[in-house]
Amino acid sequence: MQVVSFGTNVTYPALGQGTWRMGVDPNLFTHEVKMLQEGIQQNLRVIDTAAMYADGGAERVVGQAIQPYRHDVFVVTKVWPTHADYEGVITSLKNSLDRLNTSYVDLFLLHWPSKQYPLQETMRAMATVYEKGWAKSLGVSNFNVDLLKQAQQFLGDIPLVANQVEYSLTARAAELTVIPYCQDHNITVMAYSPIKHLNALDPNGPQRRLLHALARDYHTTEHVIALAWVIRQREVIAIPKTSQHDHLLANLSALTLNLSPDDEKRLDALFPPSSHDLTIQLL
Repeated sequence: MQVVSFGTNVTYPALGQGTWRMGVDPNLFTHEVKMLQEGIQQNLRVIDTAAMYADGGAERVVGQAIQPYRHDVFVVTKVWPTHADYEGVITSLKNSLDRLNTSYVDLFLLHWPSKQYPLQETMRAMATVYEKGWAKSLGVSNFNVDLLKQAQQFLGDIPLVANQVEYSLTARAAELTVIPYCQDHNITVMAYSPIKHLNALDPNGPQRRLLHALARDYHTTEHVIALAWVIRQREVIAIPKTSQHDHLLANLSALTLNLSPDDEKRLDALFPPSSHDLTIQLL
């Protein structure tokens, strides 16, 4: 099984649970809680959320879901860049803890680089919540290598353990410098949108035909092939969101699906790596 460590000796399955768009519809609250709990029961213990998802609604879903399992799960949340000043970071996390109904998060991220507040100020606030025990570990999201180096410098002796970036067969820019740097510096890469744009592929085109053929050969689905490809690398975890039981069980199978070197080459040929580095937008 593919695993990640977030800079510790504890390992987690390299497949987590995303919560983007959860908490939007109050009528789905109970169902979303049950889906997250089912994932936890299937050992998908990393749960990713953020203060901005449904304006805190996703955190409320997570808060309800984790109550029976708090010490068994690894909860990740994020501060939005417009709240990335010193007091804003601290207030944002306190509000997140209230919605999550917990005294700490396992990992706290800056959601995007901020154009409004200096990174040094943000990292100083992140260090404060770490030292107070409100965040057990720290990371960032949507950072390139230059920004990662700055964040590490500003954190000093506090380790930066994660960088959450878009990464999939159809979005491979992170492979150029970000993933290699993270692997060399004990930083776990959290891949969001890991199956992005698959459904938009031409059903008669060569990319879709290859995925269909691989799904047939491995007795699985095209989405599972794409997930297995994302997490094939060391210290890369995918965090897809699912709201259906059968999708959850299918996703689980990606943890133990090992693509052959020849099949990886076939995917590389039809989903070529990006020639451009990860583009960072300041928010």
